[in-house]
Amino acid sequence: TVEFCINMAAALVLLCRSAVGYPVGLQAPSLGRSRRLHSTLLFADAIFPESFRSPRDQQTRAQKRKSSQTLRRSAELERPEIIYSSNHVCVVNKPPGWKSQPGNGAGGGEQRMEDEKCLLSYLKSQSEGGGSKKDFIVPTHRLDQPCTGVLVFAKNGKAASRIQVAWSKQQVRKEYWVVVETGDDLNLLKKRSEPLHDKRTFRLSAILKVNKSAQKGGRRGNKNAGGSVVVKPLSSGHGSQEPDGRVCHIEWQQLIRLQSTPSGSRHLLSVKTDTGAKHQVRALLALHGGAPISGDLRYGNQNNSQFQRRHQTGVGRVDNPLPDGSVALHARSVFLPTVKLGGMEFLAKDSFIAPIPRRWSEFFNLREGDVKGNKKMKNF
Repeated sequence: TVEFCINMAAALVLLCRSAVGYPVGLQAPSLGRSRRLHSTLLFADAIFPESFRSPRDQQTRAQKRKSSQTLRRSAELERPEIIYSSNHVCVVNKPPGWKSQPGNGAGGGEQRMEDEKCLLSYLKSQSEGGGSKKDFIVPTHRLDQPCTGVLVFAKNGKAASRIQVAWSKQQVRKEYWVVVETGDDLNLLKKRSEPLHDKRTFRLSAILKVNKSAQKGGRRGNKNAGGSVVVKPLSSGHGSQEPDGRVCHIEWQQLIRLQSTPSGSRHLLSVKTDTGAKHQVRALLALHGGAPISGDLRYGNQNNSQFQRRHQTGVGRVDNPLPDGSVALHARSVFLPTVKLGGMEFLAKDSFIAPIPRRWSEFFNLREGDVKGNKKMKNF
């Protein structure tokens, strides 16, 4: 009989909520309502368990909790800057710490859309997607979690398909700005690179292959093994695909010589590529060129066994992370000249450009205006 009375009381409270016209199980607004009824409903919320609420109400509460947790965690990270948005794409300047998409970033693991550090989830929660519900949004490429810069998201299937075709045909041009650590003022990097026609630009080439330990979750004691790549020098008569890896090229040129460090010198480089191989810029510069990127403990630390084998003298190294845990690789621009989308004819000649991270002024005494002749994104 006691249980029957409790059930009847719960049903009565639910009926009262429905009658006054606001959702079951949510806190009632006091303005314009009976104070006695309001107190009764709050008391019911406190003493009646979730089982007395409807499945729909429980689902609403769960969604609100997840959204609140996502916004609270994302507030701890720097807020992403949307540098362009249309019916077709959303272009973001990604701060460090954000994942491009759900998962562990290594191509495996559980794909959790409510991941509080996932940029894709954040954009959905802010209704930055396409479609009638503003929730269609997919990444067209990726950027490592500790890195920064331009990320292009598609807001409809047509845009996603056309951008992916451009990637597959190597018709997308990406430019990175990277701060590298060197021990011999770029001499080793130049020695292992091929000078191009303008004598200021060099091409660095090698074979990238997936680290076998990454497929097994990484070597014991090496937290950076999983998800890494290894580098092999090119052999004569190589093709674009080697039996045990992928041939990758990057073109680089020096933009500025920065302040020296106790272990060597620092330089801001412009790096361009038309391929999207995993970690190609980070691995090629560190493991093949001897010029690791500042903050990149994965490839530039002296404890990296491959790094030790390949470099003895004249090499830069990374002994400590940057204060915010980032890697000084910034996706400066993305150029999509062959992608045709309605109202975006400017794609044929203009790039999406992201300003450098604000904290680079603190880390490297480097500001956006310090680079001569640098381009800024136009207002489309």
